Amino acid sequence: MTEFTVSPEEIKIEVQANCLAIYQFGSKVAKHHFCNKCGIYPFHQPASKPDHYRINVGCIENVAALSLPSRVFDGASL
Repeated sequence: MTEFTVSPEEIKIEVQANCLAIYQFGSKVAKHHFCNKCGIYPFHQPASKPDHYRINVGCIENVAALSLPSRVFDGASL
């Protein structure tokens, strides 16, 4: 998944009624939004910056996420 962080002023979120749900755990600061119909994870509000959104690029209309430049990061090979 490719994602990036934006401020609320930089994004317009359009959601059909009753399609978006929120999952929280631990401190409940972060809000993980997901579609309660198909389960896709379009964005979240991270605990480190709860007033911003981290967006799943694959969920942005008219953006071919797989054609964007990317770098593989596996977390184990630091």
